[in-house]
Amino acid sequence: MSESSLSRGLRPSSRRSARRPSAASQGTALLAGAFGAAFIAVPAHADDQRDPDIVVTGQRPDVNVNAEPEAPYKAESSDGKFTDSVLDTPKSQTVITKEVIEDIGANSFREIVRSTPGVTLGTGEGGNAFGDRIFIRGFEARNDVYIDGLRDPGVTSREIFAVEQIEVIKGPSAVFGGRGTTGGLVSLQSKRAQFGNDFVVAEGGVGTENYYRGTVDANYQLADGAAIRVNGLFHDADTPGRDYVGSRRYGGAIAGTLAITDTLSINADYYLYRLDGVPDYGHPFDSTTQQPYLVDRDNFYGVVGRDFISNGADIGTVGIEWTPIEDLTFHSTTRYGETWNRYAVSEPSLCVFQRDANGSCPRSGGVAVPESEYTVSPAMKSSWRNNSYWANSTYAVAKAETGAIAHEIVMGGDYSYETIDAYRLDVPSTVEDAQGNIISIPGGFVWDLFDPEPVLGYEIPIGPDTAAGPTTTNAQSFGAYLVDTIKFSDAFRVVLGGRLDTFDIDYRSSTGETLDYSATLFNWQASGVFKPSPATTLYVSYATSANPSGEQLDGNGASYDGISTDTIDFQPERNTSWEAGAKAELFGGNLLLTAAAFRIEKENARESGGRGQPYTNVGTLRSQGVELSFAGSIAERIKLFGGYTYTDATITESANPANVGRRFANIPQHTAQLLATVLVTSRFEIGGQVYYQDEMYGGSQLAGTAMVPGYARFDAVARYRISDNLEARVNVLNLTDKRYYDAIYRSGSPFSYIAPGRSAFFTLTANF
Repeated sequence: MSESSLSRGLRPSSRRSARRPSAASQGTALLAGAFGAAFIAVPAHADDQRDPDIVVTGQRPDVNVNAEPEAPYKAESSDGKFTDSVLDTPKSQTVITKEVIEDIGANSFREIVRSTPGVTLGTGEGGNAFGDRIFIRGFEARNDVYIDGLRDPGVTSREIFAVEQIEVIKGPSAVFGGRGTTGGLVSLQSKRAQFGNDFVVAEGGVGTENYYRGTVDANYQLADGAAIRVNGLFHDADTPGRDYVGSRRYGGAIAGTLAITDTLSINADYYLYRLDGVPDYGHPFDSTTQQPYLVDRDNFYGVVGRDFISNGADIGTVGIEWTPIEDLTFHSTTRYGETWNRYAVSEPSLCVFQRDANGSCPRSGGVAVPESEYTVSPAMKSSWRNNSYWANSTYAVAKAETGAIAHEIVMGGDYSYETIDAYRLDVPSTVEDAQGNIISIPGGFVWDLFDPEPVLGYEIPIGPDTAAGPTTTNAQSFGAYLVDTIKFSDAFRVVLGGRLDTFDIDYRSSTGETLDYSATLFNWQASGVFKPSPATTLYVSYATSANPSGEQLDGNGASYDGISTDTIDFQPERNTSWEAGAKAELFGGNLLLTAAAFRIEKENARESGGRGQPYTNVGTLRSQGVELSFAGSIAERIKLFGGYTYTDATITESANPANVGRRFANIPQHTAQLLATVLVTSRFEIGGQVYYQDEMYGGSQLAGTAMVPGYARFDAVARYRISDNLEARVNVLNLTDKRYYDAIYRSGSPFSYIAPGRSAFFTLTANF
């Protein structure tokens, strides 16, 4: 758990949010009206002195306690293990505040990641969970997501209604996070109860594509030492530019803080979340161009009546913070959680041959048909997984001196025990229609490539095959670490740290197969920091991490980094990282600039020799590049957030010499983002975002020839402060309705996730 509002104190943030468009046909007119009304209401010559009756403070009561008062895009880390500020920490850190999240119009974890340079999306496939799959600096990170300092197990689709900020920590982070974390990790900070700041903030939004969203955030101090905070969510929307695809989400969170004494406090929270919808694997590929087939953007190749997604979470957390003496603080967080992810999703498999009498498509050598007769098979990929877990993180932060040298020591340990029950899906062969007639369900479906008709007209009841029983995986982890920040002077310090982890898996399949795996991992880091001035930092850093076999607990087999007889005897993959960087604060500390050069090398990399070939454990992968970023405000009226990342990710050693020099799959070389807003008057703010990513090639580990092209996407935002207690905001996403693709499937005949089309929504925010 992060430092509480008791220890950090309250900080006012910039003013925030609002929403509300209408149906798809009305989106453009609504946007023009909203912008026009704002310009009419606030003439170009208006200023604070000409409108004395309305006092605009630029603040909303639900402040982010980590953000700078005059620069809400700039914030400190919420992780108490980082004892220095972001400026002085020898690591690349991107802190995405809730103010940034609102201005880019994001309302899910996936949408935030889509707009973060250096982090790319991957497909959830048949062998790993359909959900939030991400890569950081070239390496898989789908199981490297943390909430309040504890790993969030289970790959699902996450919401952000109860999130204060999201931090992306780049480079091997095993000393802080444990196993994995090769390219880095992502940490979400939950909203916590605040003292001395009672408020209710309610938001209601409506927009194109049947978008409806409502949230409430209420905080109340019950007594001198007790406070409570409640968050609620309802969200219902179709996916812009896609037929039949959408989701309905709801959730709630309650957090409380009890300050027993001035030095002892207890924090507790409960989080509930539910999602139901129709998932989407996107468009099939054109084998001649090795790019997505240029069919109508809204073509859906799933099966309406069969395909579904349902996931959720029930998580309870208790944290204790105790400062027995001035220079010693203990933090302990314990969590029990249950999450689940259940879905049936259709893989759009293209067929360019004449199908046989059973409707099957020949793999090769079939009778070719003209393009107008191309067909698609919506092959079902499915999962029914239930996760339950216990976890604890306990650490102490101590300050000490040895002569003229100051130390800030973080020492602690982690424990987790996770159980995953995975069931096969029970799909009936018959179903009863509305008239009571028994209908046989076809063994497969075939859609026209250019004119799919995916609606069955009846529902197929799908559930877990409990008769066969689950495949159960138990995973247990212990970790112990020590980090010492040694300050020789105000200008020079070093950071040394080490961590020892154990990782054990016990796998029992529904067919009786048993696998057991254990690994002991030691990792360390060493960094040097030089500060030419209080506002600038230069650093170099070296760190290690490790990937044991089977670490991706949602993975089905070795090719998805799950437990497997193919790799169970392999040594863990070993990762080393060098990073050199510079950081500077400008404009009175309101704008943070960072620049870093990095190199990560993975040795003992697990490689497949091809279909039916054995795996080897001798490869070397290298990802290197540069990263630039900025966050904060200029002259109080201009807010900036963004960056640029160049990633050169290639194979440097392989059991197959032909692989040397090939690129990583799923990793673009160039990504860049700029979010900028301008406070035109004291009540009216306007801005936008541009995000760029170059082409990305598919494959498992090595990039193949199939690719999705690069793109630039533009978004716009405008907000108008109606009064101290009421604000309106308009967001337009994908302003030019750009056709682009988020991710690409790994096989030689893949499919691609097509990204949402243009959408607009209007939000009204009231605070009390």
